[in-house]
Amino acid sequence: MGKIILVRHGETNMNRDNLYHGILDPTLNETGIKQAEKAYNIIKNISYDKIFSSPLKRAYETATILNYKKLDIEFSDKIKELNFGIFEGLSYEEISHKYLYELKEATKNWKNYNFKTGESPCELQKRSVQFINSLDKDLNYLIVTHWGVICTILSYYFSYNLNAYWKFKIDNCGIVIIEFTKDNFPILAGFNIGGWN
Repeated sequence: MGKIILVRHGETNMNRDNLYHGILDPTLNETGIKQAEKAYNIIKNISYDKIFSSPLKRAYETATILNYKKLDIEFSDKIKELNFGIFEGLSYEEISHKYLYELKEATKNWKNYNFKTGESPCELQKRSVQFINSLDKDLNYLIVTHWGVICTILSYYFSYNLNAYWKFKIDNCGIVIIEFTKDNFPILAGFNIGGWN
């Protein structure tokens, strides 16, 4: 039985300021570093055979702190955060003033809306699940990624579509563990472990 250990990256200033940032690339702030150090104390008790990270700095910096086995960190664009397109770098209030029509469309058709120059949650789920399905389920993987990626994976395995996408609370450096049986059946073995409150 293999495990997928998913960890959301630590806090950035853009998280703190409630700004949309999918492909923007801020570093961890002081709180984010402390969150990763707290998560390290949990992860060091969990074995992993390989470690993957989103190539974005906030994920890679978190992965570097968590990587107690000092394995080579492998990167995949498939586990980058959702590209918010024209919403990138803006607050909800700014978006509601500048892009009210687009915001209404994103709310009404949230599964397929691609944020103009960005991508949709459906597209995010497709690439995230492709990545997970490419892994050998007999091994244990530590994967440091983003809220959107984790929620699309959970929604796929435990609701078989995107309907549960908004129903998961994953804090910065919260840990999610999915175990796979010999028949490749997914079991949610841990959720938001060590989540920062």
